[in-house]
Amino acid sequence: MDRVIAGYDSSPHAGSALAWAAAEARRWQAELHVLTVADPRARADDLRAHLRPELDRITGGLPAEHHVEHGDAAARLVGTCTADDLLVIGSRGRGPLAERLLGSVSHACLHTARCPVVIVREQPRPPRGVVLAGVDGSAAARHALTVAAGEARRGGAALHALHVVYWEHLGGEWIIPTVDDLVGWGKQLLEKELAETGVTALPEVIHGYPTDVLTRRSEHADLLVLGARGHSPLTTLLLGSTADHCARHARCPIMIVPAR
Repeated sequence: MDRVIAGYDSSPHAGSALAWAAAEARRWQAELHVLTVADPRARADDLRAHLRPELDRITGGLPAEHHVEHGDAAARLVGTCTADDLLVIGSRGRGPLAERLLGSVSHACLHTARCPVVIVREQPRPPRGVVLAGVDGSAAARHALTVAAGEARRGGAALHALHVVYWEHLGGEWIIPTVDDLVGWGKQLLEKELAETGVTALPEVIHGYPTDVLTRRSEHADLLVLGARGHSPLTTLLLGSTADHCARHARCPIMIVPAR
């Protein structure tokens, strides 16, 4: 990771995202860059000077390069990043209803960024000591698992590799798999994925609907890591369904890792 890039607009969720980004930059000894996309009438130098005390307070004084640009926020954020960077943004939710919605900028960044994107929704909370990675046997999920392993190692956290198996209709003469069958296949898949990646993790196989299981389990994690283009016959982490749902509803910061 070369740089951690945080989008910042003075909103509460952007503040939480910036604090998370600063901690991440410290963990990886990476450069911290802050990007503010401002109103065209705002002078960049004046805005930087105005926001400097605020940024220093949130980052704990960690040196950061503050960029002020004009134009489309999502396009500027995505255009600033390379594949070796990490983009960190707030969810921008506000109010009882909007808390369940993903902001248009966050949504656009998730779908177009070439680098991993972290969405930070909640205020800081006590660490759980767990990084949770969703695994479904796809190349994208395998890459996300290796990224999650690095996050766990740098953060001194345990890595949990979770495979969710789901079959809508169990039983009946035409349905061969049972829950035990699915769980058994899931355990074999996790063993294979961990062996091929060389990652050490606590393997978990849970039967249930993927979005429900991942969202529920995120309550007990510091970070949820998903691949952006995962797929398999029984589960899916395709951005736009499971990963997109988790980006909106996860109870911890979520990292979406694009396929390589």
